[in-house]
Amino acid sequence: MIVARVTDPLLRKALYAAAHPEEDVVVEAGLVSDALQCGFPRLLVRAGGYVGTKPPAGIPVLDLDDVLLGRWEAERRSDELPLPKLDFVTRRLHGLIERSAQEASWVDTALADLSRAAGARLPLPLRAFARRVLEFPLHYTTLYPIAKGCGVTRGALKARFRRRNLGSPYTYLRWFRIIAVAEVLSDRSVTVAAASARLGFTSDGNLCRMMASLTRLTPTDVRTVHGWNTLLISFAWKHLTPDAMDAWAGLDGLFERRVA
Repeated sequence: MIVARVTDPLLRKALYAAAHPEEDVVVEAGLVSDALQCGFPRLLVRAGGYVGTKPPAGIPVLDLDDVLLGRWEAERRSDELPLPKLDFVTRRLHGLIERSAQEASWVDTALADLSRAAGARLPLPLRAFARRVLEFPLHYTTLYPIAKGCGVTRGALKARFRRRNLGSPYTYLRWFRIIAVAEVLSDRSVTVAAASARLGFTSDGNLCRMMASLTRLTPTDVRTVHGWNTLLISFAWKHLTPDAMDAWAGLDGLFERRVA
């Protein structure tokens, strides 16, 4: 997930185009603070008046100040056949993002572990769905933001899953939220109440009930390496079967970016 304190429309479009296809880009003012405080972003991008504001510790920052943007525009105009401005800025941003962002996170590790549990690489639509929920579980508590990111209604999203004989998208959403719980609780200093507040559960009791109904595990169980492995293997056996993986692969373009 990339979090952007950016108001310029062209810069926003360039960020969407420059980001990795499976990751979210959070630009809405109402979500940025929550993403920084309660999510797991790999990068904060700042431009304009936001440059200089202090980010939470541990989050890499990419500042796009007026001097840098002016230099880019001068470079673009100096070409004999200048690229459209959006294309030029997108190329420059892509390179800066890859150099500035964290190379790996717990989400990358979790997705790799899930791939091993499933015995195959996760299809891009599944990785995109999973990464969004794992990196910002406070936001993805219901299907509404998932459907919005896909450009469809919740009903249409469910219908796409039914047509491919997949389980409900809400089932996958709940499993990924529980995986996020397990990661947060791997820090034994974090209480179940603190984890439930950070991850968007209405109460610690609600968190425990969801975990028990899906996995038959307790918060104490998932604090351990054995509990983590049990959680991922259970999920893979139930919902990442070869047929399910093929069905997910057929959901190409699920989170296709619309930058025009």
